[in-house]
Amino acid sequence: MKTTIGVDLHKSSLNTVVLDEHGQIKERREIATKCRRQIAEYFGSYGLEAQVAVESVGFYQWFWDLVRPQVGALHLADPAGVRAHAGRKAKTDRNDALLLATLLRDQRLPMAYVPREPIRALREMVRHRHSVARALAGERRSLRWLALKNNLPGPDVLTSPKAQKWLLSVETKLSPVHRMAARQRLDHIIALERDVWDCERAITEMAEADEGLMRQVQLIETVPGIGRITAVTVISETGDITRFNNIDQLSAYAGLAPTVSQSGQSVHHGHISKQGPPTLRWVLQQAAWVAIRTSPRARSIYARISKRAGSKKAATALARKLLSYCWSVCRKNTPFRWPGEENPEKPNAPGDDYAI
Repeated sequence: MKTTIGVDLHKSSLNTVVLDEHGQIKERREIATKCRRQIAEYFGSYGLEAQVAVESVGFYQWFWDLVRPQVGALHLADPAGVRAHAGRKAKTDRNDALLLATLLRDQRLPMAYVPREPIRALREMVRHRHSVARALAGERRSLRWLALKNNLPGPDVLTSPKAQKWLLSVETKLSPVHRMAARQRLDHIIALERDVWDCERAITEMAEADEGLMRQVQLIETVPGIGRITAVTVISETGDITRFNNIDQLSAYAGLAPTVSQSGQSVHHGHISKQGPPTLRWVLQQAAWVAIRTSPRARSIYARISKRAGSKKAATALARKLLSYCWSVCRKNTPFRWPGEENPEKPNAPGDDYAI
């Protein structure tokens, strides 16, 4: 490539540094992100002989879709890897853009994975579904707390049918303020349950539209404790789970690998790093508790680890094992079975997924 461009992307503006084929700064520029046509024309002026590097931020997708057709190559940089090359130079937008351009030109740019478009769309839908489900859980907790304030505990799970029956039976026992609050909480629960179902229907349709993706989802569903939504979440958050060479890489990506502190001969393993997609960690930990309830082998693993590490660490360790099982069944293209087991366990029932 004759031209290398580093882009420091922000919400309201982007800064670029352009290097020529000899590594000399050719141009610096700042453009407002609202000027989409100007951005497209700017990168289009360098054409297919330009390579561009932009750091991965939570809103890079619009920039990727706009600029990718305009240039020869567009690369997504891993922020953690870029920071390791930053040194002590003052952190400014121009310096950040120059660092990206320099690393890309020298072929030292730490790359971040960019999933294909169907996976990106599915990931956005899955994350939206989880955000709606969390809002639903919050409304149920609020209604439960209101019931406890009046010493009226109600049903174990406040789904909309049960919550409606409960409210009708106790409405006269509530104060006017609590009666209004309970009605509004119930309205929110009904609406959010409908939204969750709509999201799950859309997720299923999007997954079924891709034969290869659906095959992986079906394989992951054979892992104990994992249902349809968890399986799709694992696939969408990892992009292509088979791209990892080993489970250690996958665990590190998911943030389920322990941190390591070493000084001389002393090595200390700390808590999990919690880097990577938080949604992936959360659904795997929920799946671990489902597996503990439903699978004798998983319950045995949990009991063995919890004796020396405690229940929370044991559940986290089991979540990491479930992730390794997901990776294994997709790499081998075979349903899950426990080691030494001739026949796999009974497939997960539709309800063998975390509750909303």
